[in-house]
Amino acid sequence: MRRWLTFIAVFLFAAAVVQSVFFDEPRTSTVAADAEVKDERTEPVTDDREPVEQAQNEPTTQYHISSEPLFGGEEQRFVAHRGFSSSAPENSLPAFELAAKCGFWGIETDISESADGVFMCMHDDTMERTTDTGGAISDYTYSQLMEHNITDGTNIDYYKNLKIPTMIELLNVCIMNDLVPVIEIKHISNYDGFVQLINESGLKKRCIVTGAIADLQEIRARDAEIELMVIGYENVDYAKYIDLIAQIAPPRGILYQFTMVTQDIVKELHSSDIHCGVWCLDTADGARQYMDYGVDYVVTNEIPALNLMINTNE
Repeated sequence: MRRWLTFIAVFLFAAAVVQSVFFDEPRTSTVAADAEVKDERTEPVTDDREPVEQAQNEPTTQYHISSEPLFGGEEQRFVAHRGFSSSAPENSLPAFELAAKCGFWGIETDISESADGVFMCMHDDTMERTTDTGGAISDYTYSQLMEHNITDGTNIDYYKNLKIPTMIELLNVCIMNDLVPVIEIKHISNYDGFVQLINESGLKKRCIVTGAIADLQEIRARDAEIELMVIGYENVDYAKYIDLIAQIAPPRGILYQFTMVTQDIVKELHSSDIHCGVWCLDTADGARQYMDYGVDYVVTNEIPALNLMINTNE
């Protein structure tokens, strides 16, 4: 039985990768009018990923956003770190779309703001490592950013003229596939616009915003319902994060580096109405261990969920 489940899981994963790499064209996602995310940019998109225009008499596609509680039920929740970055370039539209095809519960990304106020998906403070240019996102307007390409990352040779995606594109992928965006704030100043974008997407109760406590306080001052999680690192005392997140009204939590987390810590957090996610955990045994601890979700670069499914049905 396990042999057949392994074969099926590997086949489905391979099919998703092949489709993404060889058949899917990079594109800008579009959604129905009642679920559309509106961008605050003053200039139209002019890159080679033009949105598909809706014919006037063509019926629009309706997308369902789950009304289930964010952490309800017993499901295993895996979040793709910077998209499915072990199979496509990190923080790229193909990585986001591949994560959706492979069955992740959520997609993690990092947001910085361009010079003209567009929220862009970029992890590093500067762009040298992953693109053909340097400097910070804030040094460029959106149109200027679209003159450059992502040039580094997994399977980059298969993705030509790949652009840095916007937060609107991430949200659209999540809307169309009923996924949870896990958005780390890196460098933004327009908190009103950031919160407005989440609210207009319809994902306010199906979204997690992470980052430094100062950024989270800005978000909570503008919205009482978005799940906010401070990020915890292994070189900082556990008690500090308890003190920090206590400054934020629920819903709230801590996204910990997994080496910091024990079962007792998870129980303590949950008893104080504090959720707990862990990053980055890439093995099936490790994922099972922390799921048994009761963590609310696991951020990963791989797909430990496939191995967990196979072992459960052995």
